[in-house]
Formats: sequence, C-alpha cells, structure tokens
Amino acid sequence: MATETTIPAIEISDEVKQSLLSEITEEGQVVVHVSYSSATHGDLIRIWPTTFLVPQEGGEKSKLITKENISLAPQWTIIMQKGPYRFTLVFSPLPKSCKLFHLWEDIPQPGGFVIKNIRRNETDVYEVKLV
Repeated sequence: MATETTIPAIEISDEVKQSLLSEITEEGQVVVHVSYSSATHGDLIRIWPTTFLVPQEGGEKSKLITKENISLAPQWTIIMQKGPYRFTLVFSPLPKSCKLFHLWEDIPQPGGFVIKNIRRNETDVYEVKLV
C-alpha cells in the first residue's frame, strides 16, 4: 500500500520575511582578524560597539556588525595566556571608492585604539596587530 505525503502550504507574514532578510549575511562585509599581544596572564580585553572602519577619503563609516572571541563592552574577556590572542570583527561594507581606511575604537575614556592607513584589498579580509 502506497502512502501519499502532502506538504502543507505555509504562509509567512511580511514582518517575518523582513526579519529573516535582515539576518541574512550582507555581501560586501569587511572582516578584520586582530592579534593582540598579551603581556601577562590574566589580561582583560574587550571591544566597544562604537568601533568603526573609517574611510581615509571621508564618507560613511562602516559599523561593527558582530565579533568573535572577544567580549563587547561593558563585559571583559580574560586572556589566560601570554602572547598573541586572536579575535575577529565583522563590519558593514566600506564605500566602493575607499582605498585606505582606519580601524577606530571610539570610546568615552582613555584606552581606545586607532590603526591607521589599512590598504583596501579585493577580499575585504584583513589582519592587524594591537600591541
């Protein structure tokens, strides 16, 4: 005896469709792999949500979308070993005309960082070092 399978029709509301579309990874994102040189066991590190890629030529800043292997302020990540510690930052796309940009942690206290004059490449994947 054969069994017939029917697939029910599914209705998805416009709100749910928009929500799902906003979660799809946007083409053109910029990935920055950061290596931080930890001087001691137990160093603390974090990234602020006000970290941007700033085109040297001016124009729209690229916003931090997500991060991996690092806490977002006000939380801290404890580094358990001396030496290099790696984390990844993902940003919204840079303007197509951008050739050089700066990685800028814009924070309301001392200790923010700026890495200047990062040369744009075709892959939009970068490696930088924080000392």
